[in-house]
Amino acid sequence: MAGKPSRRHALSKKDVKRLAARVAEEVPGFPLTVKDKVELVDYGEFTVYMVNGEPGLVELRGRLLPHLRWLLKHGVGELPSVRVDPGATKAVGRGADLMVPGITKVEGDFEEGGIVVIVDDRYGAPIAVGVALMASEEVKARLEGERRGKAIKVLHRPGDKVWNAQQ
Repeated sequence: MAGKPSRRHALSKKDVKRLAARVAEEVPGFPLTVKDKVELVDYGEFTVYMVNGEPGLVELRGRLLPHLRWLLKHGVGELPSVRVDPGATKAVGRGADLMVPGITKVEGDFEEGGIVVIVDDRYGAPIAVGVALMASEEVKARLEGERRGKAIKVLHRPGDKVWNAQQ
């Protein structure tokens, strides 16, 4: 468990505006506006941004990504995602990165290095968030062809230090 935060404070309107601009660039499709109330919760290894009282964003390894608790409550919305079969759901849940053969569908466009939500195909629930190791077009091509390779590096999933952090 990540434990208690080392620092916690509300962001100023100016800081929320900066964060919203960064979110628009790094996590296109995440619904953060300058009117939202945002609080920064620093755990040292990672930072959680509470959006209107809920964990909304995580800064981890220099990357900004949506928090799974937010996605489970509000849905994936306009964020790029991939749907995965039950075998991939199980593997990702244990901490594995996502391989191309486990992907059943690509939803939205993303570039290599972009943030992607991994969604269980059976239940439609987000199960992880990661960074794309190949662009969406390459994933689609591989699904029709060789069906090999690692597609997404998983950064956040249920049971990890971010999930278990006490907000």
